[in-house]
Amino acid sequence: MGAQTDADTGAGGRRSRALPWPVLCWITVLVLIGAVQIVRAQWFDAIVFFGAALLVVAARWAPPTRTRPAPLRMIVGGAALAGLVVGLLPRHGSGMVAAVTAIGIAAVALAWPGAPAGPQPWTPDLRRLAWVWSGLVVAGCLWELVQFILSRIHPDAPSSALSDLMDPLLDGAPGRILFAAVWLAGGVFLLRAGARR
Repeated sequence: MGAQTDADTGAGGRRSRALPWPVLCWITVLVLIGAVQIVRAQWFDAIVFFGAALLVVAARWAPPTRTRPAPLRMIVGGAALAGLVVGLLPRHGSGMVAAVTAIGIAAVALAWPGAPAGPQPWTPDLRRLAWVWSGLVVAGCLWELVQFILSRIHPDAPSSALSDLMDPLLDGAPGRILFAAVWLAGGVFLLRAGARR
């Protein structure tokens, strides 16, 4: 998923502006999720997903910067601080929204294309990792879509959305801290793996 090929670069190793099919697939997924959020009248979520789709396009078209990848100790330290903050903040509050938004902005800034020579080929391990993550994300999206459709057909039936299923774990501070640690550790791993590709 998303592996760089000869078609991704033009003459002189310059990045092509054409979007390869894996990127188009992910843009389509993001746009469809954004459309579902509009139907649900979840305007903030819709902005997030449509904005993510625009960022994918912008990352493809933007000229590569000459910044070096952030040091691992800085990423780990920032993730630990972020985990402490989101683990202690009340769920669904404005503070939690602001914290998660700040984490997302920081992750985008750290993951932004930065190799001056343009895209680098992905290693086989990174490609396998991309397929695993893609499968998990698509499965989660399909589950959420099915639950949304069922809630429209049977409004009185109990919801089985992923967020509802995780509520018992996330209602207490220990569960929130554990979830934040796993979530941020995965993010640190992906940032470092992406920087080494």
